[in-house]
Amino acid sequence: MNYEAMLAGLPDAVIAVDSDARVVFWNAAAEEMIARSARRAVGRTLKDLFPFEDSLIRRLRETLATGESRSESETAVETTDNRRVPVSLVTAPLFGRDGSVEGAVAVLRDLSRLQQLEGEVRRGETLAAAGRMAVGLAHEIRNPLGAIRGAVQLLQRELRADSSLTEYTRVLLTEVDRVNRIIEQLLDLARPVQVRRVPLNLHQLFERVALLQEEAARERGITIVRRYDPSLPPILGDEDRLVQVFHNLVRNAIESMKHGGHVLLSSRVSMNPLYGRVDSGSGQRIMVEAVVADEGTGIPTGLRSRIFDPFFTTKESGMGLGLAVCHRIVEEHDGAIQVDSVDGKGTTVTCFLPIAR
Repeated sequence: MNYEAMLAGLPDAVIAVDSDARVVFWNAAAEEMIARSARRAVGRTLKDLFPFEDSLIRRLRETLATGESRSESETAVETTDNRRVPVSLVTAPLFGRDGSVEGAVAVLRDLSRLQQLEGEVRRGETLAAAGRMAVGLAHEIRNPLGAIRGAVQLLQRELRADSSLTEYTRVLLTEVDRVNRIIEQLLDLARPVQVRRVPLNLHQLFERVALLQEEAARERGITIVRRYDPSLPPILGDEDRLVQVFHNLVRNAIESMKHGGHVLLSSRVSMNPLYGRVDSGSGQRIMVEAVVADEGTGIPTGLRSRIFDPFFTTKESGMGLGLAVCHRIVEEHDGAIQVDSVDGKGTTVTCFLPIAR
């Protein structure tokens, strides 16, 4: 049996070193995780590959020195493109025929998707709690709001057209309507999302949203740029719900740019295995990536993990419900949503959506 071929095909990263901490084995999963090919890794020392003293180097050295296994349930490994990938780590000694330690092997499991799923569970619990609160409050708030609106309308009829009080009644009606819209947004978190899936042309959805936002973009000196994959297959989704998602994302992109720039709408078939959903019996599913990217202010690093939480917003005004609703709609499509942002340089939001079969 070819044990080296077995290790090479494992989904976890496997790295083996000799007694001098020089790499002797580096499987395909390690190439993908650390963004370095086996050809550029094998034969080099750990110190050459990892300039910083991280958990991987420390645990392998301890194993080489003591001949004992080491493990960490959660740590991180630095990649060549300066990302920190959350991993679990286990090291084990490799013994020679005489019982001496001839090397060590490390197995690293990528925890990115697991952490994302845990975050989605927590977010789902928060959304459910917010929904229950919204249902309870909506009835209690809407009844007095309806009475206030009716009373203001009666008062408006009694006033002369040139009365100075007319402006106040208009303000009251506007604010009552605004509170009603907030209640509607809250109820969106509580209502079951009815998704009517049909084959859709993603580019037509993008064009529909671009047309709606064209005037707002022009006023801010913003150009909407398209970069579409002409061979993109149809996606499977609910037209109105996905337009709601893209409308929200494009509007956010435009509002983040105060001094002009570009908003990019792009599409492609996804080659990211992290977001390809797995169906029982059919293996990995290929997804479509729908991307909205801006050149705006970006999202500060410390706030990125909270952007899909209900009632959280980085805007000066707003309830912070738009992205929470977008996240829920994409999830109901058996998809995923990812945000990448550089503070001060812009934000890229990618929706991973299923292909129509």
